[in-house]
Amino acid sequence: MKLLRAPIISNNEIAPAIWVLWLQAPEIAAAAEPGQFVMVETGDGYDPLLKRAFSVFRVSGDDSAAPERLGLLYTPSGRGSSRTARRRPGESVEIIGPLGRGYNVPPQARNLLMVAGGVGIAPIAFLAERAIAKGRSVTILQGGASAQQLFPGQELPPEVELVTATLDGSAGRQGLVTDMVPEHLDWADQVFACGPMAMYRTLAGQLPRLPSRKQCQVLLETPMACGFGLCYTCAVETRRGTKLVCKEGPCFDLREIDWEALP
Repeated sequence: MKLLRAPIISNNEIAPAIWVLWLQAPEIAAAAEPGQFVMVETGDGYDPLLKRAFSVFRVSGDDSAAPERLGLLYTPSGRGSSRTARRRPGESVEIIGPLGRGYNVPPQARNLLMVAGGVGIAPIAFLAERAIAKGRSVTILQGGASAQQLFPGQELPPEVELVTATLDGSAGRQGLVTDMVPEHLDWADQVFACGPMAMYRTLAGQLPRLPSRKQCQVLLETPMACGFGLCYTCAVETRRGTKLVCKEGPCFDLREIDWEALP
């Protein structure tokens, strides 16, 4: 974990309400793994006072060197992220990371099914890029309210099979992204997901169709003040007791989560 001030390389809207912030942060970029996150300063001074959590979307660098640049994908929806969208190259932000425990891909897993809801595509895209580089097969199921809210498919590795669903039917299949999961479970060796809690609850209902030897790993999103285990604001109940999302997560086996204890 590093605390540093990272210069902004670029901050662009790549699709309607989908932005990518690129930072020069070699120490964090070189260590980041899919599913991890960073805490980012979003305002000036003490407004907002607390940093915001951003999933690592991508890292990049020269082919001959370790990654030096850190990409963060976000939607300007709250006060902090809306201020982030106003940041420009030449400015810098204070960040802490990489934080948390990311996805774990078993060595024997060859066919990976990934499920993304909304901006949950950020860590999924990073995981897919790493998996393709290691010769694995990847299918991504992506869902959104409409075609405008979908992540651009051309931003993914060409080897990825991308299947989409929208609530209004404007792209792909009409319905929820979870509607497509059951038909891919036999093919998948492992399932990875990132999205809203409602999506996870639906996935949990589909778990009986997933053999016990196969995991469904999800990234939990909870209110988070510090990001590294001091404040306990991100505590969640699991079958193995209380866990901190920032430190013992954000990646959990879906079967571990105590759904009755969650709001």
